[in-house]
Amino acid sequence: MYDLHVVGAGPAGSFAAITALREGKKVLLSEEHKQVGVPAHCSGLVSASGLRQLKDVVDYRRITLNTITRANLHGKRERMTLSFPYPKAYVIDRAGFDRLAAEKYENEGGKIEKGSRISELGDFRSHVIVGADGPISTIARLFSFPKISSYASSWQGDYAYSSPDLSAVEVFFDQSWAPGFIGWVIPANEEEAKIGLGVTKKGDLPRAKKKFLEHLHLAKKKPHSQFSALIPLSVRKKTGGVFGNHHVVLAGDSAGQVKASSGGGIFFGASCGRLAGQLAGEPDEYERAWRHAYGTDLSMHHLLRSTLDVLPMWGLDAWLMAMQRTRLDQWLMAAGEMDQYSKMLSPKTLLTYAKTWLPVE
Repeated sequence: MYDLHVVGAGPAGSFAAITALREGKKVLLSEEHKQVGVPAHCSGLVSASGLRQLKDVVDYRRITLNTITRANLHGKRERMTLSFPYPKAYVIDRAGFDRLAAEKYENEGGKIEKGSRISELGDFRSHVIVGADGPISTIARLFSFPKISSYASSWQGDYAYSSPDLSAVEVFFDQSWAPGFIGWVIPANEEEAKIGLGVTKKGDLPRAKKKFLEHLHLAKKKPHSQFSALIPLSVRKKTGGVFGNHHVVLAGDSAGQVKASSGGGIFFGASCGRLAGQLAGEPDEYERAWRHAYGTDLSMHHLLRSTLDVLPMWGLDAWLMAMQRTRLDQWLMAAGEMDQYSKMLSPKTLLTYAKTWLPVE
């Protein structure tokens, strides 16, 4: 028997496994696919600050495809540009990120079983379990965790597409293209971009995809590769518990620890995975720890998503205009965070906003 059985070798699972291993625990990491990171179901756009915090496990410089210093936010008619004098995000090889994390775990002495699907209670090799097996989590189902209440159905394709600005990601809020979520164009290099969108209403994806590709003049082109995926937009009400002699915690997508504003999950998944690796044997303590560390940030992402959901299209344009007229765009360019929104409420960053109103000499 192992001290800990981690199910799923994505960011949450690998970071949980390597954290427990570094604390001297005997760990087994199970991955249902024969190759870690394949198939990849992620755009690979990750904040620079988030990747720096994960660098002890994954050196993101080895898998960086492009550097992002600008974001163009599109309403129906209005557009707001956020420009940064430094790398704000990187486009990474997502499969490479997962592979490097798993290799780091193995190189430090961890045991991984690939092509190993956990489907029933008898498959576990420990009484202490981390479920990091994605948004439709088998572990959550086996132990009857509360369901994730809302998802976005998403699609992304890799297209031959020459972005007008290689350093800029395009984000579309037009609800005729991405009802309930967003659309995106993420340049991977000078000749290719990751183009996708999400919707929250069942059955809307094919129609929304068609309209979005028509807008980008890509309706008649075929992607080099593509995928569809579910993105959790809410956190499970409970992510840890004791079930008989099993101590179980959920981390990453399986817990709903994902930015509801954009669907990004690497930073929060890996960070909560670290806590899961430390505290899997104490589910209540894990619940308190991750909610204390990241619950406010995830709630703020959810609040932004909820606000955008209730705005009509003219309201989204008005929101973008108001951001510029109140100089919030300048504040975001000076002190904005992609992941940890709560940091923007510190006295230092609020002072930064106040300074945007000072006259320019």
